[in-house]
Amino acid sequence: MKLLATGGAGFVGSHVVEKLVKEHEVTVIDDLSNGTLANLRSVRKEIKFTRSDISKESSTRRVGKVEGIFHLACHPRSFSFDRPARDVDVNMRSTANVLELARKHNAKVIFTSNSGIYGEPKYLPMDESHPIDCKTPYDVNKYASELLIRTYNRQYGLPTVVCRLATVFGPRQRVNEKLGWRPVVATFLERLVKGKRPTIFGDGEQTRDLIYVEDVADGLIKAFKSEETSGEVFNLSTGVETSVNSLLTTIRELLGSNIEPEHGPPSVGDIRRMCYSNSKAVKTFGFSIEHPLQVALKEYSKARTGFS
Repeated sequence: MKLLATGGAGFVGSHVVEKLVKEHEVTVIDDLSNGTLANLRSVRKEIKFTRSDISKESSTRRVGKVEGIFHLACHPRSFSFDRPARDVDVNMRSTANVLELARKHNAKVIFTSNSGIYGEPKYLPMDESHPIDCKTPYDVNKYASELLIRTYNRQYGLPTVVCRLATVFGPRQRVNEKLGWRPVVATFLERLVKGKRPTIFGDGEQTRDLIYVEDVADGLIKAFKSEETSGEVFNLSTGVETSVNSLLTTIRELLGSNIEPEHGPPSVGDIRRMCYSNSKAVKTFGFSIEHPLQVALKEYSKARTGFS
């Protein structure tokens, strides 16, 4: 099949592309604002790459016929309060452009949304029916994109799937200070490896549902291949809570580090507890967790630092 991956040079996108090229012809669109061609080094000769901003209508004009689109392009959640208008462009307008391209070719769309749109939990684990309570402009634009996608599915019969991702981590995830992008696992690793004190914002008892990028990439592709997913929304998560404090303790143990953290104020828009049910994805298209947290952290620390 002929497939398009927006944001395909990014952290999650590059892992998806690596898997897709084994069976399909893949075009990648990425403006490289938070991604890098180095992420695609292993498949660079097997893909067609266009450096372009998917939030601009012109970005899709040179894209030929496609049968499927993995829409992963976005700007970081933490960046959205600094430049909310730009967040609308990257995280909402780009979805409109992708949907118009998909409608032209009746291509199936896989959209990566954000589990953070649920806000503070009314119950745990949160499933796809949990009320929505957006905390940041990023959340608002992700959810607005979901609503637009639902509209195209219902009005045009366009095959679409929304996957709400838990806290993804793994190889190629990098801190991007320019965009204010400081993912918790990557930030802790980078600080400790450089011999610097990591910062815990708040008391550290806030929890995350941490999922390894390989499991997410596999889940997105399974959702695309399944005939039971069109028009549906799925959590891609582990259903396991991990506190920030215990996460740091585990990483320090893996690295053999005795560096103590410093503390900062709670982050704006932070969510106290994150734990999401993946039962619907498991039942519908066989989603599975192949990398439990301890195993995944060990793999990531090796890939990131060379430590055994």
